[in-house]
Amino acid sequence: MKVAQRGMSQLNRLVAVLVAAVITVAIVITGEPRAQADQLSDAKAKLASLQEEASQAEEQYNQIQASLDAAQAKLTQTQADIASQKEQVDAMREQVAILTLEQFRDRGITSTAALLTGGDQDQTLERIIMSSMVTDTTTALLQNYQLSQATLSDLEKEQQASVDSITADQQRQQDLKDQADQKVQQTQTVIKRLTAEQQIALGVSSTSSSSYSPPPPVQNGAAAQTIVNFAMSHVGGAYAYGGVGPAYDCSGFTMAAYKLVGIDLPHSATSQFRYGTPVAPADLQPGDLVFYYSGPGHVAIYVGGGMLVDARNVSLGIVYRPLDTGSTFAGARRLL
Repeated sequence: MKVAQRGMSQLNRLVAVLVAAVITVAIVITGEPRAQADQLSDAKAKLASLQEEASQAEEQYNQIQASLDAAQAKLTQTQADIASQKEQVDAMREQVAILTLEQFRDRGITSTAALLTGGDQDQTLERIIMSSMVTDTTTALLQNYQLSQATLSDLEKEQQASVDSITADQQRQQDLKDQADQKVQQTQTVIKRLTAEQQIALGVSSTSSSSYSPPPPVQNGAAAQTIVNFAMSHVGGAYAYGGVGPAYDCSGFTMAAYKLVGIDLPHSATSQFRYGTPVAPADLQPGDLVFYYSGPGHVAIYVGGGMLVDARNVSLGIVYRPLDTGSTFAGARRLL
């Protein structure tokens, strides 16, 4: 009896072990794909968030660059105006010296010397202008001389204001570039945790561009073909903040492509979104612009076959990847 009980107990333990093993295997078999899917979904959401933040910083960088270009042009003009005004002031200074010397020749040159060497020239000029010892011609010359000096002073203040503004904007640009770089680095940390297959699935693999088939032949015109050819020929190229060639940022890349077909676009994804007519994802044609993130903050070129090309970031460069119309998709525009 005891032997039978011991045998039954061992059998029960064996059955329990087998059942546990079966359950464990079932959990592994059914749970692993789900875990991988969750990991991929989480990674995609995290990457989208980081890329959006980086793109927004890059978009602000370009907007500041537009202000910088205008400020630099204004500064250049102001510097030219200052040079011209200085020549005028110097020429008038000589005239003032000659005329005042003639006016005071019979009375000595004390006032003239004060005019030319005194510490407070403005006060000296005022005294001479108010003096009854000068002619109307001399008074008019002295007044014009004062006005020219004031104009020169205003121009120099304007120049300094422009320099200060440019310096501040350049610092803001550097701060934004640092922010974008930080987001890209965080993006790379997320990517490195993914398998090669997961990276390809999300279009973030360094080798993903070469793993896709080329786009089909363009059927919607020569202009579209030109844009697609440009885009495909630059796959693997470098990314640069504010770049308009040979390295590009996203809007600089699309701007360069469309310039080839005679269409001038602003260097801004947000501004480019205002051009053309809206296109539904299902109706996209080669050459259409595809936008992502709020703003929008990123732009790409659709090249056909469900694929697009864009200047992604400083880490990935210019890539050829599948069209993604997920939560970050902002819309598409047709300009051709």
